[in-house]
Amino acid sequence: MIATYKNYFNDLSQLNKLEFDSKKLREISIIIVPMLIGPISFVWALIYLIYGQYTAASVPILYSFISLFNLWHYKRTNNLLAVQKTQMFLVLILPFVLMWILGGFANSSYVMVWAFFAPIAAIIHEKRGEAKFWLLSFLGLMAFSVFIDPWLIAHNEHLMPKSAQEIFFFLNISASLTGIYYLLKFFVYNKNRNINAKLKAKNEQLLEYTKELQTMLYTDSLTQLKNRAALVKKKNEKEGASLILINIDRFSQVNDLFGENFGNKVLIAFSALLQKMLQSHQSCELYRLSGDEFVILSYEQDTQKLTKNIKQLIGYINEHPLEIDEQEISLNITVGISREDASQLLPTANMAIKSARRSKRNLAFYTQKLSLNDEYENNIHWIKEMRDAIKEDRILPYFQPIMDNETHTIYKYETLLRLIDRNGNAIAPDNFLEIAKKSKLYKQLTRIVIEKSFAAFKDTDYDFSINLTIDDILDKKITAMIFETLEHYDISKRVIFEIVESESIENFDKVEAFINKVKSYGCRISIDDFGTGYSNFEHLMKLQADYIKIDGSIISEIVHNKRSELITSVIVAFAKEMQIETIGEYVETKEIHDKLITLGVNKSQGYYFDRPQPDLP
Repeated sequence: MIATYKNYFNDLSQLNKLEFDSKKLREISIIIVPMLIGPISFVWALIYLIYGQYTAASVPILYSFISLFNLWHYKRTNNLLAVQKTQMFLVLILPFVLMWILGGFANSSYVMVWAFFAPIAAIIHEKRGEAKFWLLSFLGLMAFSVFIDPWLIAHNEHLMPKSAQEIFFFLNISASLTGIYYLLKFFVYNKNRNINAKLKAKNEQLLEYTKELQTMLYTDSLTQLKNRAALVKKKNEKEGASLILINIDRFSQVNDLFGENFGNKVLIAFSALLQKMLQSHQSCELYRLSGDEFVILSYEQDTQKLTKNIKQLIGYINEHPLEIDEQEISLNITVGISREDASQLLPTANMAIKSARRSKRNLAFYTQKLSLNDEYENNIHWIKEMRDAIKEDRILPYFQPIMDNETHTIYKYETLLRLIDRNGNAIAPDNFLEIAKKSKLYKQLTRIVIEKSFAAFKDTDYDFSINLTIDDILDKKITAMIFETLEHYDISKRVIFEIVESESIENFDKVEAFINKVKSYGCRISIDDFGTGYSNFEHLMKLQADYIKIDGSIISEIVHNKRSELITSVIVAFAKEMQIETIGEYVETKEIHDKLITLGVNKSQGYYFDRPQPDLP
């Protein structure tokens, strides 16, 4: 028994230094009562004996012996529940019994305050409303004591001296309340510490999810080279790069002649050859875009040296056939090089390749002359189209349903911008949106879509989403218009703002303020195109996302591509942890839809259900 006391006192002395699991905390919180109050009760009994209160002294002596027996029994049986129930019953009943023996509230110096340990202990270990039961029991005993208090005062012949009553009053109130205070303080502290530990563990798990997803997002599954997403990220991180776009000439003929599996082997061997040739060039990084397109990102500043190296690469590939499954495959490549700004590197390198092929060369540098005429003509055409469409009210929202994968019913609609040309054709924004941003027509289009979307849904019961960019959110006029529209239509609880995720948010305070305000109206937040580009889990928490829309490039490949399936699984696992719902877009077949259901994706959107339509059902 002495050893038991020693062990538990050692635990108590370490309470603020050590971290205990929930089982150990529960054990300590139960054992602490008989360990501390048991000996105190024995001292209490001696004091009562000194004052001649023999009957009263029997109550704390009884408690002391039962507490010692409890500890001995627990040591033998390890039955913690028996100790807990016994102690709670004794702590609740015996202080009231002692009070009745001593002659009521005042004569007993309010000793019944010790009974409040019972509901306090129940709060610490609350289960199925037991705390309420012990509190009601305490209040019931209090009520009964109030009722019989006059009778107790009248019939008690052995009153404690007034000075003793005052001393006991001080001890009862101060000791019991101090005990309750430290008991609650300790367990609130340790529960918070356990919660913090769980949050830390959860955060570490999320970091693992992030690392795993980042690896999958930025690696090509066939060649294990860095992929397009990695290229986009890298070229925006560092200025001064040259982008060397490599395209295998007539590669489709290899697939047609030998089959796709053989073609994949050719791509793997070709990527290995490129890696081997670039080993001596520390300033180069190799990427695979898609199909037979590869990119070298070079930081070589000497144009002549860069050109010489690329010509050597072209010559070596043309002169050294690949050996695949005992077949000798000769490859020729065409190369386009661009040294433009980061945002224009890839499209301009592509223009260079087209120029090289038109002139029947295998290498071309991009220059302004290659594209200025076509670009100006295209820009002028679409600027006029957009201005005319705005004047003639031909900018319209189209609506595409998003299905609930559990109920198989329409959950909400996404509003999508369409320009209707004079022939009645609906033109998707891919054709003109970037030009709209450069010509300052973009904000007009955004305001039109917001206003017409609210007007379309004001008399329906459907939830609907509206796409916003970070630039939209940072624009004071657009956000003011959004808040005014929310006030005017009073349908904000059905509105979801779908934010296109970007690499970085320079003014996050303004974005956070916008999100907080629209959420105060009851709106929700969705993150669009998650899974490619700059996707990361930190943004989801910062942007307080309610939904993740998994990018269509992942979803469209999910049936046949294990990599896409794995990426989706990681996103879904994270989303469930964070209580965020997932939406799969580009669902074009039943097989894709069934796969999403199997993986636990909550919603689906795509042509399998319906194309965007100008009217709601």
